[in-house]
Amino acid sequence: MIKKVAIVYASIKAKAVEMASELSKHLSSMGIENEVLDSECLMETRKKIIANLVITLGGDGTILRSIHSLADYRTPILGVNFGRGGYLSELDPEEVPVVLDSILKENFEVEETLKLSVYTENRKLGDVVNEVYISGERIGKVVEFEVVRDGYALLDGVADGVIISTPLGSTAYAMSAGGPAVDHKLDVVVIVPVCPLTRMSPLVLPLDSFITLRLKTPKFHVLIDGQIGEVLDREKLIISKSEQTVRFVRVKREYSFARRLRKRLR
Repeated sequence: MIKKVAIVYASIKAKAVEMASELSKHLSSMGIENEVLDSECLMETRKKIIANLVITLGGDGTILRSIHSLADYRTPILGVNFGRGGYLSELDPEEVPVVLDSILKENFEVEETLKLSVYTENRKLGDVVNEVYISGERIGKVVEFEVVRDGYALLDGVADGVIISTPLGSTAYAMSAGGPAVDHKLDVVVIVPVCPLTRMSPLVLPLDSFITLRLKTPKFHVLIDGQIGEVLDREKLIISKSEQTVRFVRVKREYSFARRLRKRLR
């Protein structure tokens, strides 16, 4: 039996707030320690989640904020969809009462997906679940960049921005920008120029070596998973496979990549 559960909710969703309270009362009645957390406050306070299971009530943003707040990346995440797409979620709200007791007894499968690590020349910026987006320092400013692997330049040009995506994130912003949908079981990185001014196409590259993004623009903005942002000045970004993974609770037999793809293409 799971001993401690963290319930992370989206405060802008009234029904998610209501379910968070109901879940907490139910878990307490079962003698299971639990903590209820506002997902927005998590990022603002940089609080770390310490639990055996995290249940998120919201959309994909709530899941991403929870993952970035984990004290231990191995903690499994169960997403309950209160958002529009719910691409990373496993359950709809009405399904929770049916499977909750079974999940608390750890009767579920864990699906692990890779993260990317992003470094500057002298420090780590963070780990990436979906994508890192590089754009001009201000809206309307383009970036000039070059993608280098094993000493060879693969892309070189100017664009509104560039998306560096995990396979999991390939069906998110990268796909909206014209990138391919990639199965999350593959160890690859997806690189998608956003509104390029020069002729460039998306790339899918293996993660068996480092990939370098050389920025020729004086200042540029880096945004990780839509949550962690920073302005940098003429630095190289180095992309590699992270030592960490993401662990999702799966209780359905349907292949999650197929489900995400169907939702995106419906």
